[in-house]
Amino acid sequence: MGRSAINSPEYHVPIDGFAQIIAAEPGTGTLYVSGLTSRTADGTIVGIDDMAAQARQVLVNMSNILDAAGATLDDVVQIRTYVTDISLWNEIEPVWRDYWGEVWPASTLVQIERLFDPRQMIEMEAIARIERP
Repeated sequence: MGRSAINSPEYHVPIDGFAQIIAAEPGTGTLYVSGLTSRTADGTIVGIDDMAAQARQVLVNMSNILDAAGATLDDVVQIRTYVTDISLWNEIEPVWRDYWGEVWPASTLVQIERLFDPRQMIEMEAIARIERP
C-alpha cells in the first residue's frame, strides 16, 4: 500500500515531515487528516483562552486542507477531538452545528492533559471519503 502527502499553504507545518493529509493508496478516496489546531499559516494561535474561536479556526484549517485534496468538510466521515477541558463542550457544539448542521461525522471527544503548545485548547483529526474518478 502506498501513501501520498497533501499539504496546503493555509496551515502551519510544525515540523519537517508533517503531512496535513495522507491519501492512503493514492487514487482511492480515503483521506486521513492529521491533528489540526487553531494555528494560522504563519503559526499564530487564534483564540487563546477562547474554545469556540479555537474550534472554529480548526475547522477553517480543516476545510482549507481538505480543499487542497479535492474534498470538503461534508466529506468528513469521522472526527476525533482532543480538548484540554471537556466542560467547554457547550462552546464547541454550536461551532459544529454551524459547519455540519444536524448530521455530524462519527465522533469521539476526549479530554487530555495538554496539547503540544499549552495555549492550545483543542485539536481535531479526521477521516474523509471522496469519490475518485
